[in-house]
Amino acid sequence: MSRSLTDENPYQDKLLKLIPTEIVGAYMFLSGVVSGGPESAAQTSNVVDDNLIYIVFFALLALTPLYIWRVSHVTNIPQVIVTTISYIVWVYTLGGPFSVWGIYSPAAGSVFLVIWTLAMPLLVPADHQQPQPPPAPAAS
Repeated sequence: MSRSLTDENPYQDKLLKLIPTEIVGAYMFLSGVVSGGPESAAQTSNVVDDNLIYIVFFALLALTPLYIWRVSHVTNIPQVIVTTISYIVWVYTLGGPFSVWGIYSPAAGSVFLVIWTLAMPLLVPADHQQPQPPPAPAAS
């Protein structure tokens, strides 16, 4: 499935294309390795683990637009921006560095996630770039 949005995509397809599932999955795995799980970050403070969760969060934040652009071949800039913001919203919902910073609220995370998820397909216009035609066969 191409990650680029088109006018023909139904709302549900747009929604799925705007969630960076590979990046969120990588964050979930790495945060589990670093801190034993997102909820434990709020309970115990370990300077090394705190710094590692920052590194994981910010490294994946920087990789999100690159991944969407280079691997998923998305050239729609609003889509790249919304997908990157989606990563931040998903990480907030999981706690992570926001727990360490003391600004994490599970209730707020749930509210942000639902509202963002419903709104994001409405925020991104479809990519109207025409697909490139296949090259003409060489004359023999």
